[in-house]
Amino acid sequence: MSRNVRIALSVVVSLVLLGFAMTGVEWDQALDAMRSASYGYVLLMLPVTVWSLYIRAQRWRVFLGNVGSPPMSTLVSSTNIGFMANMVLPLRVGEVLRPVLLSRKEGLPLSGVFGSCLLERIFDMFCILTLFGIAALWVDVSDTVRQWGFALLSVSVTVGGALALLRFQEALALRISRWVCGLLPDAVGEPLQRFVEGFVEALAMLDSPVAFARAFGWSFFLWTVIGLVYVLGFYAFHMPVPVIKGGLVLTAIVAIAVSVPSAPGFIGAYQLGCVLALGMFGIDESAALAYSLVLHLTQFVSVIGAGLYSLWKEGMSFSDVGKGAEPEAVGVVAESGSSGE
Repeated sequence: MSRNVRIALSVVVSLVLLGFAMTGVEWDQALDAMRSASYGYVLLMLPVTVWSLYIRAQRWRVFLGNVGSPPMSTLVSSTNIGFMANMVLPLRVGEVLRPVLLSRKEGLPLSGVFGSCLLERIFDMFCILTLFGIAALWVDVSDTVRQWGFALLSVSVTVGGALALLRFQEALALRISRWVCGLLPDAVGEPLQRFVEGFVEALAMLDSPVAFARAFGWSFFLWTVIGLVYVLGFYAFHMPVPVIKGGLVLTAIVAIAVSVPSAPGFIGAYQLGCVLALGMFGIDESAALAYSLVLHLTQFVSVIGAGLYSLWKEGMSFSDVGKGAEPEAVGVVAESGSSGE
């Protein structure tokens, strides 16, 4: 599928999701909600969002493990610029740009840095599934949603157990993987086995049970801080939403929503996630959409501001963002696939 087609599809997805989010919205009520909001709380969201970027950089150092120990200044700059790119450029190019910037600046092996980013996403998935499962069991929802909660919580426990098995019982995990992959057709089993072996190698970055525990700890801390932004939004819009339950639900559902391929900045997906989550607490669509628009704008301003600051600090221009990142990443993937790593 060509790049232009993928971009067009992501825009269409965003428009469809935004349309669902705006269903039933009374714009007069939404504007009233915006006018009556307490914007002191909104201003607090700006530093909290920037803080979450700094926490991501701190966590990244843990995942890099034996790949290297780059200075925090480089980790922060790469993180800020990468997340800014996700906000303004299509196809989440920031996910590629971030490791490329770190690799080039510090001379680290790109394949190892990409492996650390893969680990981040796996641990994020574990956290999000856990949060959604807890939310579904704790909040008054339909039986169907509660069953999904049980299922996803079970998946998160399985993921956590599989990660521990892969890291600390590597030989056993690889034997199991080879047996399972041997049951599959070669066209499926061989690439899957190469992926498992490469992922086991990436997990070696977490070189001890302490590092493994730190990775989980930093991940849950990160998502707690992200949840704080949604809680500040409750106060800003005077919403009668339980702080802990509400923060938990918003964090999980919005994270799942923005994981859907969409236009830059997660437009549409972010709004729909907020509307669905707040609807569980009886908040009408108009107020929920107003909430989502204001929070989304604060996150956009915070991330873009942090990214522009890091561009200036690194002596880069906006036109430099993404140059050569995608071809270099493709080369790394092809090389690792052919070598079986």
